[in-house]
Amino acid sequence: LRENGQWRDPRWEKLMAALVNHHGQSRVVLTSRIRPQPHASRVLELPVHSLTLQEAALLARQSPNLGKLLRDPKHRALVHRTLKLVQGHPALLGLAEAQAGSPEGLAGHLDRAEAAGTGGAAELEAFFRTGESALDPSGFLSALYGWTRSVAGTLSEEARGLFYRLCCMEEEDREKQIIEQIWGDAASHSSEVMAAGLVDADYRIHPGVAEAGRGEAGPELRDSVDTEMARFWIAVFRQAMEKEAEGKGGLVLRAGRSAVPYLMRQRRWGEAVGLLEPVIRRDKSPATVAEVLPLLRRIVELTDGTEVGLRSAGVLASALAEAGREDEAAARMQTVEQQAVGLRKFQLASAAAGYLVNLLLAAGDFEKALTTVERKKKHTWKARLGPWTRLGDEGRRLQILNRLGRYEEVLTAVQAQREEIKILPETNGRDEGVAPWNVMESLLGSGGEAAMHLQRWEEALSLNAERVKVKIDRGATRLEVARARFNDYGPLLRLQRYGEARSLLYECLAVDERDGDSADLGIDHSAIADLEDELQHFPEAVRHQCAALRYNYSVLSPGDCAISHFNLANYLVRSNAGAREALAHRLASALIRYQMNDGRLPNTLRAVRIHLARVSPGDVPASFAELCALVEKTEGVRFRELFSRLPQ
Repeated sequence: LRENGQWRDPRWEKLMAALVNHHGQSRVVLTSRIRPQPHASRVLELPVHSLTLQEAALLARQSPNLGKLLRDPKHRALVHRTLKLVQGHPALLGLAEAQAGSPEGLAGHLDRAEAAGTGGAAELEAFFRTGESALDPSGFLSALYGWTRSVAGTLSEEARGLFYRLCCMEEEDREKQIIEQIWGDAASHSSEVMAAGLVDADYRIHPGVAEAGRGEAGPELRDSVDTEMARFWIAVFRQAMEKEAEGKGGLVLRAGRSAVPYLMRQRRWGEAVGLLEPVIRRDKSPATVAEVLPLLRRIVELTDGTEVGLRSAGVLASALAEAGREDEAAARMQTVEQQAVGLRKFQLASAAAGYLVNLLLAAGDFEKALTTVERKKKHTWKARLGPWTRLGDEGRRLQILNRLGRYEEVLTAVQAQREEIKILPETNGRDEGVAPWNVMESLLGSGGEAAMHLQRWEEALSLNAERVKVKIDRGATRLEVARARFNDYGPLLRLQRYGEARSLLYECLAVDERDGDSADLGIDHSAIADLEDELQHFPEAVRHQCAALRYNYSVLSPGDCAISHFNLANYLVRSNAGAREALAHRLASALIRYQMNDGRLPNTLRAVRIHLARVSPGDVPASFAELCALVEKTEGVRFRELFSRLPQ
């Protein structure tokens, strides 16, 4: 939710309405610090910022220190004062419990809290009459800040300094190992901070307490922490990059993401982008893309018109593409390439052209992609980049040739380049714009794809096994490894190793349901449909292929949609269901591939001719509009919209 209660993505509003606006037996609990606007009429709102008097008293009775004072008639009034000031706020009660180890210490703390005036006397007394606090959330935050300052004031100077440093750290960085490594001796005072109730044994801090601590720390200490933490994570990032091939890929991602907030607070924009770029290149999961996009947008806004801004815009464009916003990404990337050439920043122009190639491939514009990759090779040469970068450019060209159906040419080139790789340095130097593992994975992937189209199944399995090993050795994410392993399903199926194929596909589906996106799920269901068809389970094949179409259309992926239309036509024919719909899906696949100049078009047209020979004239759609109506009977299909986006 945005601060004004509006959904960042309008699809959330539709999802929430589906979950709550019904008359069934199910129940949904939603928690948020921001009230959704508009919210569903059937949602009951319950504020949970404070406990009732009864709940607060029960918690005090069960607490070791406050419970002991409550059972002592001499100190019972002290607990009464505590409950009145706490007003049912659990974090305040926790701070009071830590101070209650000493009745005198608690009394002094309550004196300071009362003097701070966190609420009027009438408001505080109302808690005992009604059992509910009259304070609003801002009143509780004000009280929490006051209590935090009061408790921190009782600490030794060293412990207070440590507490302020912890508050200035990002929440996920408050780990014992990190704290001791950076601040060494200061960490020895953590027991005093924990005893005061400001920090728990796992270094977790209530957000309100942390905010108060950051405010009290002052700008000089906050800047110092940002500098130290940025230095720490950058050092970890560089070490992990050097050993990425030894399984440190996960640490590259953690360090890259972790350093960015500290760098941005210091306005070190170029360094922040330099870390976000390898993160998004390695981890394209929806969660990471959603985390990185707003950071990149902010940097681009603040660096507009500078060289850093140009580079930042290029990285943002690549992230937008991963988020499914290809048109916006392509427009941004074209501008970046043109401006980089004008400034004679050819390395940046080469990178921008490379991103454009990927976008054009995804859009199905293969001829334009081939032209762009040739332009990229010229930028690379003018930038005097090294052999890995030049080999990477050739790898991009082979990806396009695969799409154009020139498989023998691709496989021959890949086998030759595998030999060339053996004489290249294992690590990239300063004159490189790519990582060696990225080039190797791309080449092996292109070779494996060509081998599959040429039906050289064992060769395809061998190439993909080598590619998966490169990924695992560099510590790739579970999602990346699953995407690579998925490529084995086709050869396994054609070799009739059905049990292995089924296990592989359902393992990939489980990973993609947790970490993947709609495109991944579409590919998974399409492959499972292929397996079910091979086993002559035709209704199951139809069901999974319809699911694949729905996912493919959710991201308007033309290449995948063409495959799904074509395969669904096969399964409908074999299950003796819907002759007109089957032909319509076959024609839809052919139209998509015709517009894209896809290398698979000749095979598709042969299948169309065979299909036409087997149906009656009345089964043939009389017009484009009728064809659209037939294929759009399948849930989620938006053929008209997809067709309007294709190259003309």
